[in-house]
Amino acid sequence: MLSAYKIFIKGMVCDRCILAVREALHELQIPVTGITLGQITTVSALSEPDMDAIREKLTPLGFTLLEDKKTRLVRDVKSLVDKVYGGSYDFPDNFKFSDIVSRTLNKDYTVISNIFSEAEGITLEKYIKEYRVEKVKELLVYSDETLSDIAFKLGYSSGAHLSRQFKDQTGLNTSHFKEIRKSKQALTHHPGHQS
Repeated sequence: MLSAYKIFIKGMVCDRCILAVREALHELQIPVTGITLGQITTVSALSEPDMDAIREKLTPLGFTLLEDKKTRLVRDVKSLVDKVYGGSYDFPDNFKFSDIVSRTLNKDYTVISNIFSEAEGITLEKYIKEYRVEKVKELLVYSDETLSDIAFKLGYSSGAHLSRQFKDQTGLNTSHFKEIRKSKQALTHHPGHQS
């Protein structure tokens, strides 16, 4: 079972406070598994934009967000994964994500990795693989970049290495997603065409 994420809220003193917080989160469409005095429980770590939106919504109501250290660490790691594997990172020679995450968060990689795995129910390595595969799919379908270009952008050693990992992860070849792109292009070039 996945761990729950707790976000602590300063200033909640009564049942009306719980109702106000529940309504605010409902308006923001942020799923929560529980709200008690001083605490929101969510299924997964919230993104920085979600946290900012909650902060903006709750501050005028007199509440202050207090995140626990593990939740913040997981969010920081995910943010770093996004920065590094988002498609515009300049990968140095002998690149190791573990070095960057340790240096950026000023913690031992094993500690970071263990906290991440415990909180997410998935290893950090697996999370990164899944993240990169989703990025590959996105680039294959929505850009006209070659497999080599995509491999370079996402830190794979080669197009062949990308293809192998992609096939291992998804059970599909990258060409399947290129076909989806061609289908989308055909539809946009022949909008009146009906089959």
